[in-house]
Amino acid sequence: MEIEKKQKAFEVALRELTGANPKLAEALKKDHIDLETLTDIEVIELFWATELFPIYADKSPHTRRAYKQDLEFVLSFVMTKTDGLKHLTVLDIHRYLFAVNEQYTPRTAQRKNNMLKRLLTYLHVNQYHLHNLGFHVKNQQRPELLRREIDFDEIERIAESFRHTVKRAKKKELMELRNETIGYLLLTTGMRAAELLSIKFTDVKRNQHTSYLEVKGKRDKWRRIPLTEKATYLVNRLQTLMMIEEVASPFIAFSTIKVNKAITYEALRLMTHQAVDYVANEEKTPPHWFRRAYITKLLANGNSLIGVMQLVGHNSINTTNGYLQSLNQLSNMTNMDLPFE
Repeated sequence: MEIEKKQKAFEVALRELTGANPKLAEALKKDHIDLETLTDIEVIELFWATELFPIYADKSPHTRRAYKQDLEFVLSFVMTKTDGLKHLTVLDIHRYLFAVNEQYTPRTAQRKNNMLKRLLTYLHVNQYHLHNLGFHVKNQQRPELLRREIDFDEIERIAESFRHTVKRAKKKELMELRNETIGYLLLTTGMRAAELLSIKFTDVKRNQHTSYLEVKGKRDKWRRIPLTEKATYLVNRLQTLMMIEEVASPFIAFSTIKVNKAITYEALRLMTHQAVDYVANEEKTPPHWFRRAYITKLLANGNSLIGVMQLVGHNSINTTNGYLQSLNQLSNMTNMDLPFE
């Protein structure tokens, strides 16, 4: 009886894997996956079901979403720019690499190239292609764009400016406080955006020494993140104001559109951009941060005080030394020190 139950469970899982498509189920009945009778769409479906997400796979929603986007790009290219999966050529592969390189950053391009390489290897292993075209998929060597250096003062102003991204008049005080809390938690906890959006008020704990967050991160790993006094104050104040305004939600980054849900990643991204724009438009925020970040970077790389002073045109070495002292204070922080406390 136990064997029969397991057999039935497997058959149910197999139907889910093949979408109850008899052609897909039939393709699995040889010592290789027989793709010859399948359309391009069906080949992709079987690749998804047997290679990327087989019935025993345990992949996160984030991985599933990323794979889906990459595979959709590959399929779109194949259907619009080539004669189909079966008739792919080396020239088609190079056209694909050119298109990816033109449209995406090196890191994203590499991810999409890896998806194509994985698909091509799958087709070759299952005797759909005589040769493995995956060997012709090379990652572009275009260098990453230089990331701009941001000084601590500016990043703190950006976090504080989250409250100024609120445009609506209804419950404006509450929304400003929510956004300020979001910005300050981003600043002082080092959480990923997805982690912050999942944080609930019940995740805020306190022991005899400090308040902290219990955060569930990638691969379901839990960790504790200490909170600054201001962060604790903002969270408590937000919870109180929500009660006064009769807004019920378990999430700190609560949504006003969907009940008992957090705001979306896209909403958080737009909020961040608006905060950056707000700081950029302030008269008190000159382009001087480029210079400050440049000088700090020179000193962090071990250049001499006198050399940096001459390079940047300081009249006094004391001015240059001020940057060094700030840098030394930062490097001397203990593991228990929190930034922006």
